[in-house]
Formats: sequence, C-alpha cells, structure tokens
Amino acid sequence: MDISTITDEKLLDEIGRRFQEKKSSIEEMEEMTKKLLVLNEKNKKSQEIKSKFLSLVKNEFNNPMSSLLNIVNMMVKKSDNSQMTELSSLMKMELLKLDFSLKNIFCASEIEAGEIANDYSMVKIEDIFDEVTDYFSFLIKEKSLGVNYNFEGSDEIISDSQKVNIILLNLVSNACEYSYSNSKIDVTFSSDDDNYIISVEDMGEGIEKGKEQDIYSSFYHYESGNTRRTAGLGLGLSVVSGLIESLDGSIENTRQDNKTLFTVKLSKVDEKDVSLSRGIGSNEFIFDDSEDMVEF
Repeated sequence: MDISTITDEKLLDEIGRRFQEKKSSIEEMEEMTKKLLVLNEKNKKSQEIKSKFLSLVKNEFNNPMSSLLNIVNMMVKKSDNSQMTELSSLMKMELLKLDFSLKNIFCASEIEAGEIANDYSMVKIEDIFDEVTDYFSFLIKEKSLGVNYNFEGSDEIISDSQKVNIILLNLVSNACEYSYSNSKIDVTFSSDDDNYIISVEDMGEGIEKGKEQDIYSSFYHYESGNTRRTAGLGLGLSVVSGLIESLDGSIENTRQDNKTLFTVKLSKVDEKDVSLSRGIGSNEFIFDDSEDMVEF
C-alpha cells in the first residue's frame, strides 16, 4: 500500500478504530478478571466450608468411636465369661477395622484439601511401634505372624508423630495383609546424615512387575494370581505417600524372591528450625477431644 495516498482523515479513522479495539479488549479482560476474582472468592469460601465440614464429621465419628473402643476393651479385660470375652474381642476387632478405615478417610480428605501442616515433636519410635503391633494384634494372631522390630542407634526423632503413626499403621497393615501365614515381618529403624529411615519387609507374593507405582494411587486394590482382592478402601498407600511428601520424604518398594521391602526416608529436622509440641501416640490421632480418653 502506498502510504502517500492515505489521507490524514483515513489515518485518524484507522488509529481511532484500533484504539477502540484495544479498549474493547481491555474492557473484556477487566470483566474476565472480575469474574475470576469472584470465582476465586467462592472457591475460598467453598474450601473453608469443606474444612469446617470435615472437622465436624471427624468429631462426630471420633468421640463415639473412642467411647465404644474403651467400653469394649474393658469388657475384654474384665469379663469372666468365655463366650462374652470372645464376643467382646470380636467387637473390638471390628471396631478397630472401622477406626482404621476412618483414619485413612479423614487423612486422605485432609491431604486433598491441603490441610496437613506439620506438627513437630520429639517422637519415640519404639513406643509407636509397640502401639502399631497392639493395634493389629488381632490380624497378627489370625495369620500367626511374627513381627520383629530392630533399632539401629537412637529411636528418638523430631517429626510429626501423628503422621508417623499413620504411615506405620498402613505399612504394617499392608505387610500383614499380604504376608503368608506363619511368616514374619521385619520393621527396621535407622538413620543417615540426612534422613530417618523406616523399612518394612514382609514375606509374600510381592508386587507384580510394572505395578510398583500403581499401588500408591487412591482406591487401588492390588491382586495377583494367588491373592484375593483385598478388603478395604484402597487408600492406605496413597495416604502414606501423601504424608511422606508433606514431611519432605520419599518411599520406594523393592521385591526379591518372596520378600517385599518398603523403605521410607523422612528428612531430618533441626530442633532450632521448628516449634516443638508434645509428642503423642497413634491412639490420640483420631480423637481430637482426648480429655476422657483411656489408653487401651
């Protein structure tokens, strides 16, 4: 186009038209920004409502569950009638299964909502191991399993005790579920310069090649040729993975012969870099209001 043929009037009209287009674009962008801000505010309110709802639901389940477990435990310990003792033990076993499922449901929901801030404290790993063994004593007895704990060095660490409890509960539960009857489970705690290391090894069919990462997906149920589809929600290892990530750690699994080994590494935390709270055990994780809680 020969610019010399364009009149001043046409040039001004073209400039005006382009300014108008730009103005319209800016107005559209401003309108979209306003809508995005409104949606963002609604999303924030939705997340707040979700968090409050989750907290309310936890309390509604936790308090009666705490009472039921304590009542049943007293029945098991104090009953002189063998039939009543057997019935009470069965009730306790089923309640513990429900309690464990609720722990994972609430934990998975908190991970999804991003409500998993770390609460650091001095944690005695041996105490947690003892609690986990007691928690799954019914399953260990049912399959005649031997559970061995090995400590290399000090067993006291700085971490989030609630999360460590849930991690161990799920790993030991998984080991019990997939172990052959009359076999053993080895749980080892050690450390290096940068990490606390927890390993759980069981004797079973192991994880099929190619599915080593699938098992960390939510609602995933692993089954192989000789293993039935397991009960449960399929949340355990996805919860473990989420909690470990929040603690700046890692998890891997390896298989050798008829053994499966899960290795968890949790980054060490310097005491001066965190605010320490009182360490607690797994029995208190699900019970926010533990004033009347009786250990069992």
